[in-house]
Amino acid sequence: MDPPSHNEGMVERLSLPFTLLSDPEGTLAKRCDLWNADEGVAVPAIVVVDREGIVRYFYRGRDFADRPGDEEVFGALEEVPEAGEADGKSEPEIRVTADEAETSTVRPEKSAMPLEQLVPYYRGVFFATVALKRRFGELRDRDAFREVDRYQRMVKEYQGAIDETHKGKQDT
Repeated sequence: MDPPSHNEGMVERLSLPFTLLSDPEGTLAKRCDLWNADEGVAVPAIVVVDREGIVRYFYRGRDFADRPGDEEVFGALEEVPEAGEADGKSEPEIRVTADEAETSTVRPEKSAMPLEQLVPYYRGVFFATVALKRRFGELRDRDAFREVDRYQRMVKEYQGAIDETHKGKQDT
């Protein structure tokens, strides 16, 4: 949903080996049933689209913490055919120029969080999971405890990747 300039900044800050596409008005999100009309944003999702506009991987999260693991996503990216190898030759149905995407986004005031802010943000998120885990442990709710544990492991993984990226940026 972010405009191209915000996505470019995120790709650069996180050293992503792929492009983030822009869906500035939520057109694709609405078509894929990913639109949260109450908040005017897309629900968390990962959609891998090849150069021909064919969706090669689709994951719809229940909430901001529901994400597939890196191995699954990078595995999906590795399966995307190179340009000219795709089995479909049709043009993508939704087209927006970069200028249109930059000026027509439903989120013009929302920029990507800078890498420097992600480090303390994920530390705070992790400590919130520690508190929740203790509370659920005291309540003896094993299912909730396991869910918080799963979420805590994901946050640690994200935090480690962000710390590594941040360190790499400082070293250059």
